Amino acid sequence: MTMDTNYQTIHTFLQAFAPEIGGRSSDVVTPELEKTIQSFAAGELSEDQVNELSRELLSNENALEKLAALLKG
Repeated sequence: MTMDTNYQTIHTFLQAFAPEIGGRSSDVVTPELEKTIQSFAAGELSEDQVNELSRELLSNENALEKLAALLKG
């Protein structure tokens, strides 16, 4: 999978939740969460892990920004 494909997949995933993103908070990104985000960006998470991370991304603006920064490179 190329970076463009990864970005498109993640973009499509986040678009599915677009109305909910507006209510997210500004929680801290823990080292564990950062590692999980990095694994997600690399395509290394199971479906269950992705589902769990998606809830965190929807509720944590800083985590979502961290993911966006990783995707930008």
